[in-house]
Amino acid sequence: MSRHHIEHLAQELYSSSERRRRKAAEALRQLGEPGGRVSLESFITMMLHDTTPLRVAAADILREWREYVPLEPLFLAMQDTNERVRSAAQWALVDIGTYAPQEALLPHLTDPDATVREAVLRALGKRAPVAVVLETLEAPEQGLCEAATYLIGLLGEHVPVETLINMLQRKETHIRVAAARLLGNIEQHIPLEPLIEALHDPEKNVRLEAIWALANAGERMPQAALRALLDDADPLIQREATKALASVGDPAALSIIVGWLHVDHEWARENALVWLRTPLGAVRNGIARRLPVEELLHLLKDAWWPVGYMAAGMIATLGEDAPFAELLELLSDPLPQTRQAALHALVFLGDDIPLSQYIPIESVLIALETEESETRRRAAEVLSYFDVSVPVERLLPRLDDENVELAGLIARQGRQEGIDILVANLRTRFRVDHALVVLGELGERVPAEPLLAELHTSDASVRQGMAATLYETHPEQLPHLAPELVETLCTGKVGPLLEPLQDILIAQALAALRSSHPTLLAWFDQTLASPYWEVRMWAIIGSSQMAPHVLETTIGKLQRLLDDPEAASVREAALGALETIALRAATDGYRG
Repeated sequence: MSRHHIEHLAQELYSSSERRRRKAAEALRQLGEPGGRVSLESFITMMLHDTTPLRVAAADILREWREYVPLEPLFLAMQDTNERVRSAAQWALVDIGTYAPQEALLPHLTDPDATVREAVLRALGKRAPVAVVLETLEAPEQGLCEAATYLIGLLGEHVPVETLINMLQRKETHIRVAAARLLGNIEQHIPLEPLIEALHDPEKNVRLEAIWALANAGERMPQAALRALLDDADPLIQREATKALASVGDPAALSIIVGWLHVDHEWARENALVWLRTPLGAVRNGIARRLPVEELLHLLKDAWWPVGYMAAGMIATLGEDAPFAELLELLSDPLPQTRQAALHALVFLGDDIPLSQYIPIESVLIALETEESETRRRAAEVLSYFDVSVPVERLLPRLDDENVELAGLIARQGRQEGIDILVANLRTRFRVDHALVVLGELGERVPAEPLLAELHTSDASVRQGMAATLYETHPEQLPHLAPELVETLCTGKVGPLLEPLQDILIAQALAALRSSHPTLLAWFDQTLASPYWEVRMWAIIGSSQMAPHVLETTIGKLQRLLDDPEAASVREAALGALETIALRAATDGYRG
């Protein structure tokens, strides 16, 4: 086994994909501890010297900072020898370039590197020259073709209808797909005959795009042509034709859909609602309005919660015509999943209509007072859509460390108690996303320090969320922070912003090994005292995976971490680790 291969497996150990981490860890376990030819000490040193994941993290953060990030270093990073760095720089360029002046991007459309041209096209979006996009549809590079196909859909009215009809006759499948998709977006001017002909295209994706395009024709929809597909040999073609016809009230199609909703198996009902909710747009809304509302209300009571959740989404498409009285009645249903599904429907409705005009606030306040925590969270989320004052004295008694939805509601009213809970949840694994959304709305009332402290989190999506929230709340910080991250991306030199991430990634990587090697036992025991909560959390996870082979000092530290003052996720991990250690010790004793 070459050192290069071991280095590759080491990189995979701190991949953001849990599956890839497990696969790499298993490969290393088969080699030894971790590789027979590489000691654990040198293995850790190897990871300390590899700054690739930190450079990628820098790009993740920079993607959110728009005008505060220069373009030139991103173009430079796209020439890097490391594929992960090149890819990270590419998508940073796409996001940042969206806000860059057109003249700064256009010269790079002639770059010899196809990946650069792809990034520039995506960054330009609707600003991309139509002629260049049409020409790029024929590029041999797959990425460029995909970018051009995507942009054709954005350019819309700038592409002549005659050009699109001619594209339907091209031999390249992706060009015919793009043409059919765009023809479906020109509303009353949709040309029916070319699309009816495309229903018989030899490629399924072209046929599907033709069905969706014709569905957007509304009253002009050629129902006879679509009915012929109800018996098509391909189930996907059948299904999409059924949905298109149901959106205009075709009785046969509606009967088929009602049958989908009454099948015995919960996964089949769930899949039926998934089908009805995609693709988004006029077709889905049309189906919901044609179905008997009793069918959708009945699904809110389904014992399988994803069915109720998706039925709530379907009901929400009814907008002002939604059955508000029936939804409020379900808030007092004895089954918690029914109450939560009804609340989900109200949340979805709140995205588009002012809820206070349709339902009394008292009904939701009562739901907030239940003992069931998930119902309280959903009720708080509904209340956030009211444009009338929510009595904070009714909210404070129900505030707890985990209810970020309620904390957000209280924080929006200027109360520090809510802000404190939201900031505390930045140091959790599973509630941080919602906390970030609300903090982003609060503007400069949010302290910058906690956001800066969590920029080094191991989760790429959370890093981007932290960066986006900083952009919204404290943009004055960004000119001082961006240069450090640009240097990390381009040179690998890591500054204070991302230094803690290296410890987090190593702890995460070693935890994936699931090894009771003495070196690892000692490393995790020492790392439990790290000043960074996520390092402590991964050290706890790593220690628990070695059970029952855990040092006595480690057990004492885990017991103290049950009261970790900084992070709920550390406390939760410590409790889980102690339970695992005790269970495995008892199991081993029983076997002995």
